[in-house]
Amino acid sequence: MDLLTPDLGTYIWSLFIFMTVLFVLKRFAWNPLLDFLEEREEDIANSLKMAESAKSDLEQIKDESQKILDQAKKEGKVIVIDSKQKAEDAANNILEKAKVKSDEFIIDAKSKIEIEKQRAIKEIKEEVVDLSIDLASKILQRNVKDDDNEKFIKSSLEAMNVDEAKS
Repeated sequence: MDLLTPDLGTYIWSLFIFMTVLFVLKRFAWNPLLDFLEEREEDIANSLKMAESAKSDLEQIKDESQKILDQAKKEGKVIVIDSKQKAEDAANNILEKAKVKSDEFIIDAKSKIEIEKQRAIKEIKEEVVDLSIDLASKILQRNVKDDDNEKFIKSSLEAMNVDEAKS
């Protein structure tokens, strides 16, 4: 029955050992554990702050990226519109030059046609003169009177002069 009712010495020694164990635990186990937990809590808080900062930085970067992308799209549209305008201007310029060349070609062709027409008329006149001379010589070969020959030649020459004056 001694164990159920301890004497005062056992009680004091038990209390002393308990307090010593409590002191050792507090000094070497609980304080470092509490310090570790406090440091851990601070690290977690710092990590959360850094995460929030990184999140806000990421949002800013995302906004800036979107602005840059929008600006690039606008510039791309401007470049496309400018390129289309330049292409249209170049096409119009080429068409205008082609029209001028075509007009020059038509004018040149008309002048060549006119020259050829004049040459053809001249050749026809020369042919008419040659035919007239042949006709006159055939008539003269028939022994027509000299007066008749002169009248015929004069009238033929007058007729040719009238034809030349008309053209």
